[in-house]
Amino acid sequence: MKRIISMLLMLSLMTASWALAEKQQDMENYTRYFDYQPIANEPIGLVPGADHSTLVLYFSRVGNTAFPEDVDAVSYATLNLDSEGKLIGTAQMAACWIAEATGGDVFPIQTAYTYPESFEDTITVVVGQEEDNIQPQIAAYPEDLSGYDTVWLVLPVWAYTICKPARAFLENIDLSGKTVYVFTTHCGSGMADAVQRVQDFQPNADVRRGLAIASDNPQSSQDEVLQYIHSVQK
Repeated sequence: MKRIISMLLMLSLMTASWALAEKQQDMENYTRYFDYQPIANEPIGLVPGADHSTLVLYFSRVGNTAFPEDVDAVSYATLNLDSEGKLIGTAQMAACWIAEATGGDVFPIQTAYTYPESFEDTITVVVGQEEDNIQPQIAAYPEDLSGYDTVWLVLPVWAYTICKPARAFLENIDLSGKTVYVFTTHCGSGMADAVQRVQDFQPNADVRRGLAIASDNPQSSQDEVLQYIHSVQK
């Protein structure tokens, strides 16, 4: 019995050591490109709407960055304040418009660890991960996609293509048979190659071009987004 307990204890210690080593490696996949302290993300998970046949997926810096409480949204790229004065990302804002108009469920795409506070430093990390072919870990995936007919994707364009976390997410889900509308948020790159990249990851989905939303004045795109939703729902 003592031998069994000893072996179980050793196995537990080895498992803990492996987990710690894996966590350190995951964090180094961020910090090797910029000196900061990544924080483990708490997955928000699925936010249910009224229409469970429609899903809104989005990636935003809010929810993937540990911003200080007193962050000045005006001076930060891709950040805004909502009607209650809370920090909201451009892609998150667009996803909220779509969710309100469609009644769909919402699922935020989150990385396992946070990116740097500065957008420029985040791009430094992203470009490094791109060059070294490092896939960021995703914090969580939807449990079941089978009931969705329509998926709305809102994805930032970073370094002239859809952001790497979104690509990592799309590589590990299956949207076959679903109609997928692709929207981007950007600082000048428009749609870039978003539609083609999504189609590459989801060859059996009906991928359609949505709209490009400029991050410097996203509110000006709200009416256009709502009109687009109305046009495809006729």
